[in-house]
Amino acid sequence: MFSLTSRLRFGIRYAIVPSRRNASNHSKNKLRGPLAQDVSYFRSVLARPGHSVLDGTATQDVKDEIDNRYNADWTKNYQGSSDLVLRPQSTSEVSSILKYCNENYIGITPQGGNTGLCGGATPVSNEVILSMEYMNRIYKLDEYSGVLTCDAGCILQSLHDYAEEKGYLFPLDIGSKGTCQIGGNVSTNAGGHHFFRFGGLHGTVVGMEVVLADGRVLRMNVDVSDDDNNDDCTHRFQQSSASLRKDNTGYDLKQLFIGGEGTLGIVTKVAVACPALPTSKNVALLVCNSYSDVLQILKTSKEELGEILSAIELIDSNTMKFVQKYGSGIGDHLISELLSPEAEAADKQPLFILVESQGCDQESDSSKMDAFLTSLYESSTIENGFLAQDSKHIEEIWGIRESCNPSVARAGYVHKFDVSIGIEAYMEVAEEVSDALENANLSDLTVCVWGHVADGNAHINIVSGQCDKDAVREETIENIVYSSVMKRKGSISAEHGIGQSKRKYMSQIKDGAVLELMSQMKNLFDPHFIMNPGKYLP
Repeated sequence: MFSLTSRLRFGIRYAIVPSRRNASNHSKNKLRGPLAQDVSYFRSVLARPGHSVLDGTATQDVKDEIDNRYNADWTKNYQGSSDLVLRPQSTSEVSSILKYCNENYIGITPQGGNTGLCGGATPVSNEVILSMEYMNRIYKLDEYSGVLTCDAGCILQSLHDYAEEKGYLFPLDIGSKGTCQIGGNVSTNAGGHHFFRFGGLHGTVVGMEVVLADGRVLRMNVDVSDDDNNDDCTHRFQQSSASLRKDNTGYDLKQLFIGGEGTLGIVTKVAVACPALPTSKNVALLVCNSYSDVLQILKTSKEELGEILSAIELIDSNTMKFVQKYGSGIGDHLISELLSPEAEAADKQPLFILVESQGCDQESDSSKMDAFLTSLYESSTIENGFLAQDSKHIEEIWGIRESCNPSVARAGYVHKFDVSIGIEAYMEVAEEVSDALENANLSDLTVCVWGHVADGNAHINIVSGQCDKDAVREETIENIVYSSVMKRKGSISAEHGIGQSKRKYMSQIKDGAVLELMSQMKNLFDPHFIMNPGKYLP
């Protein structure tokens, strides 16, 4: 047992009117789906057409595979109708595909691991799905700079494993790392558990290769290529010859594609700066009775743990109950002790805080963590908690946190929200949303909250016992949540992107001049609007 202590003491007025503007209306020519002659062309430019081309018009089995693997998103909230999936193996193949589609007004939906939650990688019609799954080569990790260079289709977990073997830590860590791809992570500007410690991808991505809609290749501070034997370099724009940590020559164009969701170009390679692998790690799971206690934990952790503080995550009691009921079983004994019968009987709604430190001196770091936890307990900031004693316990505690999303998904139909709020109002929004839902005669819904509390990033999940999507209820719920967030000057997308689900609100959350400039950029990079149509811009 690794108990820190066995003692246990225990209506919104704003409304949002969705925008009706559609950026695709600016295109002079209507996009079309692929035809038989298009499929023939794609087969001619792909090195392994038998593996790289999935044509749903050929057989029902292929169509079923496309519908199950590529047309449906992870949440099952979005369903495309594409008949064609292309799986290129090189940048030159991506370039050929995009150049042809641009000339023939064929829409392209880029797709990574298909783990997104906003419909950003799901076609809205019969676009060509361009899957990056076969572009999965890890080129190198520079032993001196710590820069890892790889293809966009690399699974995030494989990058973690590769970096660890080299003595480095890949800085992005999210729950879907076993299936998501780094290109999709970059394109949605994923944040993850360690954003607080290492910052976001705008800071850690030092180089990138991108293919534009017309087939041109931008190589921005990336020193590898899978097309080095290609003598025709007229279409390639070389910005730098090495993955430098510093390059202050001209506009930093790669930043436009981080979080661009494939609407300006397709990311084919990335270079990411990795910190050294920590030699010590401490993880605690704490229980407190109020959000004011959580704020005190945040403040004290920065004071006591300082530079070794790497993550602070929050889980509310509703979410923890779903993890206990629908989770994989990992950490069950911990949850059972933390969700005590006494707290249930007293109708308490405790909050659970995961605190992690990473450093290079196990003795010193452990001493800091012990002092931090002792301070919290003696000041009655926490009621109970567990401090991991070995790597297995660390995995159990993180397993509980990473079980939140799949456990809630098994509980019923889920309305998912990824919002950014001022830290002081983190739980205030959830409480206000819960009250507003009850006032709207939607008391059958359960509001769950978890997320990266140190960043103000809350994953608000509203669970319905109904199995089917109800458009009227969904609009009401969206208005309630987004109104609560927006009146506090928050953001309706913290790290999951815009996709299909939030684009209708863009005109209300972005200044008119900003939207106008974004539209001009879209016209510059993608004048035919073939890139991920129906996403991102209003």
